Amino acid sequence: MGFFDFGTIFFLIAAVVIFFQLRNVLGRRTGNERPPFDPYTAARKNDKDAAQKPENVVSLPRKRLAGEPAADAYVAIDAFAKPDTDLNRGLRAIKDNDPTFDPKTFVDGAKMAY
Repeated sequence: MGFFDFGTIFFLIAAVVIFFQLRNVLGRRTGNERPPFDPYTAARKNDKDAAQKPENVVSLPRKRLAGEPAADAYVAIDAFAKPDTDLNRGLRAIKDNDPTFDPKTFVDGAKMAY
């Protein structure tokens, strides 16, 4: 009886208990399950819904052209860096691409990093 030693019997009983516990927990249907997902009919429903709903278009702020100056966009930059310097030109280039750019916050962050 070398096959039915204590370790084998213990693990066999443990496996049976774990199996029944998992079956009790995972094998039950409560009636609240979602219906099975069918990817082919879901695509058709989405196409019908998209045709019925108006298109949501959000207009973004217009980007300034390269030669188009802003009315007071560079006031903070000119107060921070002298005009006609490399720093001023670099900060203006950043401001042209990002209207929310604040030079004081930018330089303070650079000082903290270094």
